[in-house]
Amino acid sequence: MHASRRNLALLLCVTAVAFAADISRGAAAFGQAPGDVQAKAPAILFIIRHAEKPMDDKAPDLAPQGFKRASAIPYLFLPLPGSSVPPRLPKPDVLFASEAAKHSNRPIETITPLAQALHLRINHDYEDRETAKIADAVMSGKYAGKVVLICWHHGEIPQLAKAFGVENAPKIWDDTVFDKIWKITWVDGKPQMTILPQMLLKGDSTQ
Repeated sequence: MHASRRNLALLLCVTAVAFAADISRGAAAFGQAPGDVQAKAPAILFIIRHAEKPMDDKAPDLAPQGFKRASAIPYLFLPLPGSSVPPRLPKPDVLFASEAAKHSNRPIETITPLAQALHLRINHDYEDRETAKIADAVMSGKYAGKVVLICWHHGEIPQLAKAFGVENAPKIWDDTVFDKIWKITWVDGKPQMTILPQMLLKGDSTQ
């Protein structure tokens, strides 16, 4: 009996240590204690890919289908005209898009209709590969408790999620996928990520 109690106590101790270490790993990405990370984190972080692109990768603008998606994105966060049905997601307070480059202005174009609908400025001060810098900026405490949306290029989105301390994010964003939302929240300083469907256009995935 005494041995069983000792084993149970040891198991509980090991579990507690492992749980604490798990939380600390999420906070370690920012060199802060879990409580500090939680206090500085946004309430919700949404990450989306820019909308559909042309066949020619060097063309900097969205494809017609991409502009159609961009026009629909506000209705993820706002009621449809004449509808009393509430939107599926809370409205962003802050918008980021990767800086326009020679061969792509697509992230900025994708959320321009959303910015206009919400009367928000798009922060596009960070280059596509500056994932660590934008993560540091978002986690600085300036956007604590706010809803933040980032629109980026798919090739860097997994690295972007990693920069926020997410450990279970897919390593690759499929080149053919434009209709997903990566939602990140923080619990006890540790990021938790779920993948949601946009369900905006015909043919979009429902899961």
